[in-house]
Amino acid sequence: MRKINFEKLAEGDLVQVPRYQFAPMRHGWNGWLFSDAVVISKGFGKKTGKPVVKVEMRTPGKVRNDYGTHEKLFFADCVFETDSVETAKKFMQRDGISTNEEFEIFRAQENVTGCDWIKFLIDKGYLFNDSKVPKPDGKGVADASL
Repeated sequence: MRKINFEKLAEGDLVQVPRYQFAPMRHGWNGWLFSDAVVISKGFGKKTGKPVVKVEMRTPGKVRNDYGTHEKLFFADCVFETDSVETAKKFMQRDGISTNEEFEIFRAQENVTGCDWIKFLIDKGYLFNDSKVPKPDGKGVADASL
């Protein structure tokens, strides 16, 4: 996992943040579950002066294949780059999904689980959204209507 570059980080960038420590006896980030998150803002902590990032992170939903969101503040050292968009595209290409409608039909099948993270990417405009285009640096999306 690579830490984000705080200076190049912008609102709307997709990042990965720690969500739950399932094995506290392990060292470092081994033993943590991570979630995708969208950067809301960045700044510096009042008490510590360290760089911080405010994100809207995906949390597990109460319904199968759905998710919740939560705004949370992280030290920049705990925010990482993610390749979730590329991974989601590979999975969808393998299953023959090329539109949002096809994804919803696929997701509604009884034997399909674990699609909440792809739904998060679609809802936030990282997949299947023609009104948003990738940023020049390849991270996040920008509104094409502006």
